[in-house]
Amino acid sequence: MESKKTSKRIEIIIFILFALGPLTGNVILVLFGVLSLEFSVIPSALLIAIPSFMFPFALVQLFSGAISDIKGRFPVILLGLSVFGTGMIVASLSLSLTDFVIANVLAGIGFGFVNPVLIALLTDITPGPKISKKIGLLGAVANLGVGFGPLLTGLIINIGWRYLYLLFLSISVFGILIIFTLRRNQSVTKSDAGIRAFFTDLAQEIRRLPVILLVISAFLLSHTSIATIIWTSRSFTHVIPETILGIIIALFGAMGFLGGILTGFTIKKKGIKLALTIGLISLFIANIILVLFGNNSFEALPFTSSGLLFMGFAGGILMTLVMFYSQTLSIERCGALAGLTTAFQFIGIAFVPTTFEPFFNSGGISLVYIIILMVSTIVLVVLILLYKFAKKVS
Repeated sequence: MESKKTSKRIEIIIFILFALGPLTGNVILVLFGVLSLEFSVIPSALLIAIPSFMFPFALVQLFSGAISDIKGRFPVILLGLSVFGTGMIVASLSLSLTDFVIANVLAGIGFGFVNPVLIALLTDITPGPKISKKIGLLGAVANLGVGFGPLLTGLIINIGWRYLYLLFLSISVFGILIIFTLRRNQSVTKSDAGIRAFFTDLAQEIRRLPVILLVISAFLLSHTSIATIIWTSRSFTHVIPETILGIIIALFGAMGFLGGILTGFTIKKKGIKLALTIGLISLFIANIILVLFGNNSFEALPFTSSGLLFMGFAGGILMTLVMFYSQTLSIERCGALAGLTTAFQFIGIAFVPTTFEPFFNSGGISLVYIIILMVSTIVLVVLILLYKFAKKVS
């Protein structure tokens, strides 16, 4: 009974911390206007904050999941939260864009040690038949963080944007205290294998076709749902108030939350095929609305918002499916696969400002939506192949 209570406490803190990464990474979507005035730079210069967080966040995840398979989940999480908290301190004290970029790099490195390990830890404490439901909830929480971060920013921005990072610091300190306490009462998931096993695990997994399709899917999904919300936010800067923008992104995240919840239950009751079908249909409905009716004018705001709602729903379903595959293709190395998958997801996000900026500069947000539709077509093919080959492996 005591073990069950401890596992439940661990589960709760996993969900809280898993929302913290997207919560932190997406507040910049509402801070373009405020920080451009604070640091005396143009709004587009603030786009550097996205890759400065996402690149180290992604690269560290290539290794952190596999390291936790060998050295244990709790020590890796504690290390990551400590570095992340340091980044939050630097962000709250930033006086220039350079300071802010350094803060984002530290935050990215820190949470890179946390994100995939939380997924693997949840799998460790969850019975096999319930994994799809729990992963669905985890994906839902992540999408809620994506939307709630900008909404929270829109509310706090009138008091002072620095308080936002002090809030994130408080959550990370709370997480450190809880994880440290629970660590003493829980057996440590740890392998006796050495660091060589770490490289062996990665090498073995990355050569498998389903895993290759898995990481490609994660990368490309970043160039659909997340790219849509990043560039829509950029195009709306100084066009609509930050509070309204925060509400729109919050609705995007809420639809992602709904999609994640639905995916977990659908996989368990009806199987992966139905969830995949719903996700892909929603993805193309979103693209069609945005391409035909969406732009950054105030008059088109209802159409753009509806397209984003469908995109959030599709992203919530499809990223949860990808996360589920990362925990079922190889149970023995679920930490390594979680790390690979989330790493490529956030590498994809890190490249979003760079790959789409030429299209935005030449054709505005309308051309960006067209390119996202083209990428979505590739996503369709890759996800269908992943479903086919993962089914054969099972």
